[in-house]
Amino acid sequence: MASSKTILFLHGYTQNASLFRAKTSALRKKLMKMGFNCVYLDAPYVLTPADLPVSDDSLFRFDSISSKEKEDSVVYRGWWIKPNQGNDCVDIDESIHAVRKYIENKETVDDDARGDEHSDVVGIIGFSQGASFAGLIAHKFQTLFKTKIPLKFVILYSGFKLDTSKKSGNEKYDSYYPKSQEDLESSKLRYLHVYGELDTVVDETRNLTLYDITKNSSDLLKHPGGHFVPNSKLFIDQVTNWIHDVMEVEEKKKKTNKKSEQESVEKEKDDIDALLEMMDGFGKA
Repeated sequence: MASSKTILFLHGYTQNASLFRAKTSALRKKLMKMGFNCVYLDAPYVLTPADLPVSDDSLFRFDSISSKEKEDSVVYRGWWIKPNQGNDCVDIDESIHAVRKYIENKETVDDDARGDEHSDVVGIIGFSQGASFAGLIAHKFQTLFKTKIPLKFVILYSGFKLDTSKKSGNEKYDSYYPKSQEDLESSKLRYLHVYGELDTVVDETRNLTLYDITKNSSDLLKHPGGHFVPNSKLFIDQVTNWIHDVMEVEEKKKKTNKKSEQESVEKEKDDIDALLEMMDGFGKA
């Protein structure tokens, strides 16, 4: 029986869905045991050698690509192309369209990860550029993709906020981010920011740019490593326990709302019965 709860996985720059699936295998297995359907999406932009980091050494360090993976001619992808190796004047529309194709048609590159048509996306897990993209689309996820239910959580490994100032050329994406505490409260979305103390690609200051605008709806988790998704049992348990707590709160809210609705219906019925009884007594001595 297919799960009714789907988590989207968004890989980092110079990775792809298959590589990210392999690098998060322990986390995925734990989530599947918890009843989640894990779907890995490929970013739509295929990178050319000119788009890759300057040296082979920086490529290996950036996303921990093994020599065997390199020999197998892996197709490197990104959620946006980096003009002049930076993040200014980027185009993310195709990436938004890629997510929309999954939401509407359940199209993925990995048929094994395909969810059934009744499975709702409840969370996103992203790494590096994929985490930045996840942070961009998370707040307005239901509006952007016309989903039946709002997104419940997003987990951002080595994520960062896209610069959307006018000088960056990315100002058209500025409205995607929450602008106030009221914005955060209205979405009910929970954020978990995970970063490595030795990460030299997305350092703590840059990582906190996304945390700072979602602080009141966010939790922070540090690990002692660098630019990667920690695969140890300790950190996987911490992440999955956090997800469990978020979903448990959601379930309690549903039960409370359902109980309130039932009580409201019963009260309305009692009021109608009392009114009918009173009307029945009119004209009687």
